[in-house]
Amino acid sequence: MKQPFQIGLICLTLLLSLIILPINLSPSTYDKTKVVFNSYDYNDSVYYVTKIYYRNELGKVSPVQKAYANDGFGRGLEEVLSFSERQHPSVAINASVFNPDRGEAYGIQMKDGEFQKEQNDLGNSWLLGSDQTGKLYTFPSQAADKVMETKNIVNTWQGFFPLVVDGEWKDYYRSYSIPNIRIDNPRQIIMQDYYNNTYIYTFDGRTEKNSGITYTDFYHIIKNKVKNIRVAYVLDGGGSTSLVLDGKAKNDLIGTSKEKAGRKVADYIYFD
Repeated sequence: MKQPFQIGLICLTLLLSLIILPINLSPSTYDKTKVVFNSYDYNDSVYYVTKIYYRNELGKVSPVQKAYANDGFGRGLEEVLSFSERQHPSVAINASVFNPDRGEAYGIQMKDGEFQKEQNDLGNSWLLGSDQTGKLYTFPSQAADKVMETKNIVNTWQGFFPLVVDGEWKDYYRSYSIPNIRIDNPRQIIMQDYYNNTYIYTFDGRTEKNSGITYTDFYHIIKNKVKNIRVAYVLDGGGSTSLVLDGKAKNDLIGTSKEKAGRKVADYIYFD
């Protein structure tokens, strides 16, 4: 009697596994990007840290991705909220500085391995790029050709300056005479650790409750985190600063009095 009982128990276990596994490991579980969001106080401002895990618990990969406003380079500008409503990413932020008159991003622009603009119009600035796996790099625009080839860069964004390069804090911004960097403003930084986990630091500003921060404040905020961070780069800030999670804005979208959903921008960094 023992053998038939054991066979029956095995069959029952297999049957239960077929019922339980689809519940616990449904396709939506595999497809879900793992995101952790927190808010913090700094002086008289609030900032948010969004961590996007490169892999979720079941191995689903969520690399950095690039998109243009209105689904194409030079097709005008669009709010991050509007883009999120159309494409439904888990996380979306504004990225490159842009020409508001022409409705296109400044700098060298590449998406999915194809150039939309090969000439840099901001001098020897620094670019942000990602390879096919979503690993981020930052490099001077004058060295773009060599770096993009050796690192197999497939996406680029034109922001401002790097704060961390290869795990070391940098203060390149001190050599630029731009008043904006010394004045409190909304800001946005993208950072990545050695495991390709991405961190987005979003700082509110220009409101009654939040004044914003300067570039020097960046150092005080992230100085203890540099040992874990491989690269950190300052994206477009000010009124363009937008952080949208699952279709909802998480920061103050200031824009202008006519821009209730935030400023229209030229391109985005997003995660499925």
